[in-house]
Amino acid sequence: MVLLNLDMYSQLTDGVEAALDQADQTSGKDSKRMTHEEVCGNLRRKINVQ
Repeated sequence: MVLLNLDMYSQLTDGVEAALDQADQTSGKDSKRMTHEEVCGNLRRKINVQ
């Protein structure tokens, strides 16, 4: 079992929370929606090209 104090947990998760908050704000301003397949397909193509 791993125990973390709240400060350590915050250090680990604050960046993710900020990115999710930004994504929520951006999606609220744009009506474009993409499916899982569209997003993952685009990422796979970019990864495979490199």
